[in-house]
Amino acid sequence: MSQPTLYEVLSLSPTTSDLTPALIKQAYRRALLTHHPDKSSSSSTSNPKKKPLYTIDQISLAYTTLSSPSLRTQYDASLRLASRAHPTTTLGKGSTVDQDFQTGIDTIDLDDMVFVPSTSNGKDKDNDKDTWYRSCRCGNERGFALTEEDLEENADLGEVLVQCADCTIWLRVCYVVAEEEEEEEEEEEDDSDEEKRKR
Repeated sequence: MSQPTLYEVLSLSPTTSDLTPALIKQAYRRALLTHHPDKSSSSSTSNPKKKPLYTIDQISLAYTTLSSPSLRTQYDASLRLASRAHPTTTLGKGSTVDQDFQTGIDTIDLDDMVFVPSTSNGKDKDNDKDTWYRSCRCGNERGFALTEEDLEENADLGEVLVQCADCTIWLRVCYVVAEEEEEEEEEEEDDSDEEKRKR
């Protein structure tokens, strides 16, 4: 059996965007009462369909992690990584979430970013790359920056995750790589079609 997520321990859904501190605290108290060793009956071990019992340490860890915004952000990031490693990951309340589960990441197309072509003509190594920018809500006008090199490195995925230069906000940029060979083949086909028409 796989390790339960902290959301499962507290019977919370990770996809709920309005997990307030009060809601997390209420779930923590409910989990303590539900899984308290003195409250568990001997019949629970004979019925395999009953919910698993979590230890006080597991419940405390879940509450500590999910009630702290910074720890929760780190934990959500680890869940995203785990969901990418395994196509389907079980999250809170027995629900399954596909590998595209993300929290707090905006998704845009590369065309939504501002393109700045290289201007150095090979003299300055810092400016000899085509760059795409997008402003961040933290106020940085060029918070998210991508170079052509970044896009080439992730060409097989068709997406890049970029963190703002000034804050912890992330942006997923999706794009499609146009294959030069396909473009050349299409041009050759167009040329041969034109030649046939002329004859």
